[in-house]
Amino acid sequence: MHTLDIIYMLIALTLGTQLCRFLPFFLPKNLMNHPILQKLNRILPLVIMVLLLITSVSIPQNNQGYVLFGAQVLALVSVVISYKYLNNILLSVSLGILNLNLSLWLFS
Repeated sequence: MHTLDIIYMLIALTLGTQLCRFLPFFLPKNLMNHPILQKLNRILPLVIMVLLLITSVSIPQNNQGYVLFGAQVLALVSVVISYKYLNNILLSVSLGILNLNLSLWLFS
């Protein structure tokens, strides 16, 4: 990528992020209390966390890398379960990292 393309991408990402942050201040309150938006507000952090974790899982190729794949899936499951019960993103991600490293240490 060229430097100018990277600058345009950063500007677009910044504007998109700021639009999402400031849009609730300008929308009417009755629209913000709509049940669909309330449900989206409750489930969105978990969905984003799962999407980020799924994209980081490495798929084994040529019958190699199954230990790493298994450890990553185990860490992913532990993050989802811990977030569901503890409802704390920092603690859930920390437990997932700990679980991944312990699994790799045990299985290697």
